[in-house]
Amino acid sequence: MQRPSHPQGRHRRARGPAPRAFSPADTLVHRRRPELSQHFLRSDEARRIVAGLPWSAGDLVVEVGAGRGAITAPLAEAGFRVIAIEKDVRLFRELSARLIGRTNVECHRADVLDFALPRAPYRLVSNVPYAITAVFVRKLLQASPPPLDAYLIVQREAGEKFTGTPYESLISLLHKPAFDISIVDSIPRGAFSPPTSVDSVLLRIEQRARPLVAAPRCRAYRGFITEHFARRRTVRASLRGTLTYRQLRRLAGEHNFSPSARCAELTFSQWLAIFRFVEHVCLGRDPNRMVALGHIHFAAALA
Repeated sequence: MQRPSHPQGRHRRARGPAPRAFSPADTLVHRRRPELSQHFLRSDEARRIVAGLPWSAGDLVVEVGAGRGAITAPLAEAGFRVIAIEKDVRLFRELSARLIGRTNVECHRADVLDFALPRAPYRLVSNVPYAITAVFVRKLLQASPPPLDAYLIVQREAGEKFTGTPYESLISLLHKPAFDISIVDSIPRGAFSPPTSVDSVLLRIEQRARPLVAAPRCRAYRGFITEHFARRRTVRASLRGTLTYRQLRRLAGEHNFSPSARCAELTFSQWLAIFRFVEHVCLGRDPNRMVALGHIHFAAALA
């Protein structure tokens, strides 16, 4: 008997099971997407963090990476005006369904890296996807305007880099004149679902009421730090050509550092003192040249 012929001349067997029918439940059951670094904060830990926020009811709060609303819900219950941002479409549906009826919450499906932050004064809280931590924090620090106060859950290594712990980094030095950056809490691995494989911290970035470098000199400060800060180079080698050795020794004595120390071993306060010395004494931008900043009296420094 002749076998039935395949349209293309040979029989092809189906690969794998037939596709299952779509179910409405598919929109409510979310599988973690590793490419988005999704580790969801447990509700008890989220409530503990929100309870410790030093803000007032009615404040405008932006939440980035809202997920299923573990942080969003207690923020709304505390009386904050919340803008919740979530990129994942399935999570966004869950978030919106959970917060139906909350008049103080706006939910936006968006990528925060493309989202326009508020022009009005705002605070910010986020369980930051670890894959975008660096670029996200840079966006916040360079935003116009930046948040008045931000609490970010980040990997401990990243938190230490932004705070300059135990040694300063380029990014910590560049932004500390305008922001007070600190680690305020540790977040255990088990506070997430699924648990993370690294330690996490709660990073606080608070805008200073009065920047430590005046706005007209911010560009000069950033240029100075970018040019002279190299983690492994010595301070003496880094500042050669900018300060005489006599000037550097005087600065080192006044501010308790060694000229042979590595650049990263100096604190932000010490780098700020060096910048002020170069600005006011070496470049003569202080009209009186007699202003004392920190422990330096510039008239004595010129002696």
